Amino acid sequence: MKIDHEYLKGLLEAFEASGEPQTDIFKLQSLGFDYQTQEFLFHMRLLKDRNLIARTDGSYGFGFSEAADGGGSWGALPLRLTAGGHDFLEAIRNKEVWNTVKTGFKDASIGTLVDVSKRLLDGFLQKKIDNILGS
Repeated sequence: MKIDHEYLKGLLEAFEASGEPQTDIFKLQSLGFDYQTQEFLFHMRLLKDRNLIARTDGSYGFGFSEAADGGGSWGALPLRLTAGGHDFLEAIRNKEVWNTVKTGFKDASIGTLVDVSKRLLDGFLQKKIDNILGS
Protein backbone atom coordinates (compact mmCIF):
# COMPACT_ATOMS: atom_id res chain seq x y z
CA MET A 1 0.00 0.00 0.00
CA LYS A 2 1.24 3.48 -0.83
CA ILE A 3 1.12 6.48 1.45
CA ASP A 4 -1.84 8.72 0.71
CA HIS A 5 -0.57 12.22 1.49
CA GLU A 6 -4.03 13.73 1.86
CA TYR A 7 -5.18 10.93 4.15
CA LEU A 8 -2.03 11.20 6.28
CA LYS A 9 -2.38 14.96 6.65
CA GLY A 10 -6.08 14.66 7.45
CA LEU A 11 -5.41 12.00 10.07
CA LEU A 12 -2.84 14.21 11.80
CA GLU A 13 -5.31 17.10 11.71
CA ALA A 14 -7.98 14.83 13.24
CA PHE A 15 -5.64 14.04 16.14
CA GLU A 16 -5.23 17.75 16.74
CA ALA A 17 -8.95 18.50 16.28
CA SER A 18 -10.00 16.31 19.18
CA GLY A 19 -10.09 19.37 21.45
CA GLU A 20 -8.37 17.42 24.21
CA PRO A 21 -4.77 16.42 24.88
CA GLN A 22 -5.60 12.94 23.61
CA THR A 23 -7.95 11.15 21.23
CA ASP A 24 -8.94 7.57 20.44
CA ILE A 25 -10.16 5.51 17.50
CA PHE A 26 -13.81 6.35 18.16
CA LYS A 27 -13.15 10.09 18.14
CA LEU A 28 -11.07 9.69 14.99
CA GLN A 29 -13.92 7.71 13.43
CA SER A 30 -16.37 10.51 14.22
CA LEU A 31 -14.03 12.82 12.27
CA GLY A 32 -14.16 10.58 9.19
CA PHE A 33 -11.35 8.09 9.79
CA ASP A 34 -12.81 4.60 10.02
CA TYR A 35 -10.47 2.52 12.16
CA GLN A 36 -11.80 -0.69 10.60
CA THR A 37 -10.18 0.01 7.21
CA GLN A 38 -6.80 -1.17 5.98
CA GLU A 39 -5.99 2.41 5.00
CA PHE A 40 -6.41 3.57 8.60
CA LEU A 41 -4.29 0.73 9.99
CA PHE A 42 -1.55 1.32 7.41
CA HIS A 43 -1.28 5.04 8.13
CA MET A 44 -1.48 4.58 11.91
CA ARG A 45 1.41 2.12 11.70
CA LEU A 46 3.45 4.67 9.76
CA LEU A 47 2.72 7.39 12.31
CA LYS A 48 3.71 5.04 15.13
CA ASP A 49 6.86 3.88 13.31
CA ARG A 50 8.07 7.50 13.18
CA ASN A 51 6.95 8.26 16.77
CA LEU A 52 4.52 10.89 15.51
CA ILE A 53 1.78 9.42 17.71
CA ALA A 54 1.99 7.69 21.08
CA ARG A 55 -0.14 6.25 23.82
CA THR A 56 -0.66 8.68 26.67
CA ASP A 57 0.65 6.13 29.20
CA GLY A 58 3.92 5.75 27.28
CA SER A 59 3.34 2.06 26.51
CA TYR A 60 4.05 0.63 23.07
CA GLY A 61 1.36 0.35 20.40
CA PHE A 62 -1.72 2.26 19.39
CA GLY A 63 -4.54 -0.16 20.13
CA PHE A 64 -4.41 -2.73 17.35
CA SER A 65 -3.73 -6.35 18.34
CA GLU A 66 -2.89 -8.56 15.39
CA ALA A 67 -4.23 -12.11 15.37
CA ALA A 68 -2.45 -15.19 14.04
CA ASP A 69 -5.05 -15.61 11.29
CA GLY A 70 -4.21 -12.21 9.80
CA GLY A 71 -7.14 -10.43 11.44
CA GLY A 72 -7.02 -8.37 14.55
CA SER A 73 -8.92 -6.31 17.04
CA TRP A 74 -8.90 -2.74 18.23
CA GLY A 75 -8.86 -1.28 21.70
CA ALA A 76 -9.80 2.36 22.25
CA LEU A 77 -6.59 3.54 23.90
CA PRO A 78 -5.90 7.21 24.58
CA LEU A 79 -3.49 8.44 21.90
CA ARG A 80 -1.76 11.75 21.34
CA LEU A 81 0.32 13.58 18.80
CA THR A 82 3.92 13.70 19.97
CA ALA A 83 6.01 16.86 19.72
CA GLY A 84 7.41 15.40 16.49
CA GLY A 85 3.86 14.84 15.25
CA HIS A 86 2.98 18.47 15.92
CA ASP A 87 6.19 19.59 14.18
CA PHE A 88 5.40 17.46 11.11
CA LEU A 89 1.83 18.77 11.00
CA GLU A 90 3.10 22.35 11.27
CA ALA A 91 5.43 21.74 8.34
CA ILE A 92 2.85 20.18 6.03
CA ARG A 93 0.30 22.89 6.85
CA ASN A 94 2.60 25.39 5.18
CA LYS A 95 1.20 25.73 1.64
CA GLU A 96 4.61 25.93 -0.02
CA VAL A 97 5.85 22.86 1.83
CA TRP A 98 2.65 20.91 1.15
CA ASN A 99 2.64 21.69 -2.58
CA THR A 100 6.30 20.74 -2.89
CA VAL A 101 5.81 17.47 -0.99
CA LYS A 102 2.73 16.52 -3.02
CA THR A 103 4.35 17.19 -6.39
CA GLY A 104 8.01 16.42 -5.84
CA PHE A 105 7.82 13.54 -3.37
CA LYS A 106 4.74 11.55 -4.45
CA ASP A 107 6.22 8.13 -3.71
CA ALA A 108 8.43 9.07 -0.77
CA SER A 109 8.64 7.04 2.42
CA ILE A 110 7.29 8.43 5.68
CA GLY A 111 10.86 9.13 6.82
CA THR A 112 11.55 11.16 3.70
CA LEU A 113 8.26 13.02 4.03
CA VAL A 114 9.02 14.00 7.62
CA ASP A 115 12.61 14.98 6.86
CA VAL A 116 11.88 16.89 3.66
CA SER A 117 8.90 18.71 5.18
CA LYS A 118 10.99 19.89 8.12
CA ARG A 119 13.86 20.99 5.90
CA LEU A 120 11.55 22.81 3.50
CA LEU A 121 9.79 24.60 6.36
CA ASP A 122 13.16 25.59 7.83
CA GLY A 123 14.18 26.98 4.44
CA PHE A 124 10.96 28.94 3.94
CA LEU A 125 11.15 30.30 7.48
CA GLN A 126 14.76 31.36 6.95
CA LYS A 127 13.72 33.27 3.81
CA LYS A 128 11.00 35.06 5.77
CA ILE A 129 13.44 35.90 8.58
CA ASP A 130 15.94 37.22 6.04
CA ASN A 131 13.21 39.41 4.45
CA ILE A 132 12.20 40.76 7.86
CA LEU A 133 15.81 41.53 8.75
CA GLY A 134 16.53 42.95 5.31
CA SER A 135 19.37 40.52 4.70
